[in-house]
Amino acid sequence: MLLPIAWNKLKRKRQPHTSIEEDSDICKENTALPDTSVIKKNIMDHINNKQTSPVLPEMDDFTWLISKMSIAKMLSSVPKSLNCTIPIISRKYEETFMRECMNASEKSCVFKGQCECMKIDAENTFVGVQFELPNVNSTKHGMCILCLRKSTHMLFYNILKQGHSTQTVIQKYGNICNETGEYHPSAMLICPPNGPVHALPMPIVAHQRNRYSVVLHHGIKYMKQHRVYMEDFQ
Repeated sequence: MLLPIAWNKLKRKRQPHTSIEEDSDICKENTALPDTSVIKKNIMDHINNKQTSPVLPEMDDFTWLISKMSIAKMLSSVPKSLNCTIPIISRKYEETFMRECMNASEKSCVFKGQCECMKIDAENTFVGVQFELPNVNSTKHGMCILCLRKSTHMLFYNILKQGHSTQTVIQKYGNICNETGEYHPSAMLICPPNGPVHALPMPIVAHQRNRYSVVLHHGIKYMKQHRVYMEDFQ
């Protein structure tokens, strides 16, 4: 085989030989233990809580929490609802809560910055007021109308389409449909007869962002609904 002339002149240089004792000394130098005083200081700082705490998500943002939750596990762990009565809410009563808070005495949606009312109109965002059922004591951590609809909608399709089972009711209230002045059936979530009727026994409005718009009335932001009334289909 013909090789370049320069290759024949290349020779590997011999490395200087080191004794076993010298090799062990080099290893000791490279594996020297850190100063024990530094380790002791780190331990004492940890005990005294002087170390910087990790940055946690803001409590107003529940997205990180929801993303970690298994809907199937959550539904299966909820106990069976006993003697559960689902109140029926009229459209007019429901729409009185489709707005922002009017005063300091009212409570805002528990989802705060992640409230569905913040995602309808980017130029007119607001946090919805907490929905309260008539003759029922309000809770400290309640949702607005839109967030209630969204959560019910998500749970319903996880049960119906993905086959998750539950023994509890997934809706807080029901809506009236197919009557004058109320909602049209096409805008509703209605459980089929062969489905989990015990989970969604009453019709409720489905959640679709393209069916809302934000309007200003006397300085208060309201949510206006579109293509959901009986009159819209006559």
